[in-house]
Amino acid sequence: MQFDQLKHRDFIRLLVAAATAWPFAACAQEGQTSQPPPNAVSIEQSAVFDVTPVTGTLKETAQKRQQLVWRARRSPNESRFELTDMSVALLRNQTTGEVKITFAGHVSALGWRPERDPKLAVIIRTRGGASIHSWTVGVSVRCADMDRPLPPLSQMVPNDIASNLFNSAGTVEISEYREPNSPILMVRQCPA
Repeated sequence: MQFDQLKHRDFIRLLVAAATAWPFAACAQEGQTSQPPPNAVSIEQSAVFDVTPVTGTLKETAQKRQQLVWRARRSPNESRFELTDMSVALLRNQTTGEVKITFAGHVSALGWRPERDPKLAVIIRTRGGASIHSWTVGVSVRCADMDRPLPPLSQMVPNDIASNLFNSAGTVEISEYREPNSPILMVRQCPA
């Protein structure tokens, strides 16, 4: 009987030890899987532009050398591709009150290309920082791109906010757009 009790106590101790060690093993595995994949990229920082009136019907973003640089997540000092010379224009039709937003820029691949077109969030804000309107833009990046002008992308603003947007626009923020639960943007090295 004492032998059976000894085995039972040892078995309980073994279960307690295993139960205590299990959360640490799970944390160690989580740490390993939380590392981004080797070719994962993200934008270094958003670009913010001031909106300035050009004429009574045209407003444009002021250039201050803003750029978007996608960097390797594991090696943040390594650039993969970039957008430069970006601009956003707001053009109002005086007779109808319609407002059209146009996005333009230049793209450079820097020896890497994304596996899918990266998406950008173009957010128009008031001078106080409140978001008035946002727009999602897809950008094509090819291996041969070296300061290639993007074809201008345009969108009509919904009529119910067009007048307010045109009159209140103070800044435009351009950042990386990611849908909830979307995969991380991956890149591949261009052939030499």
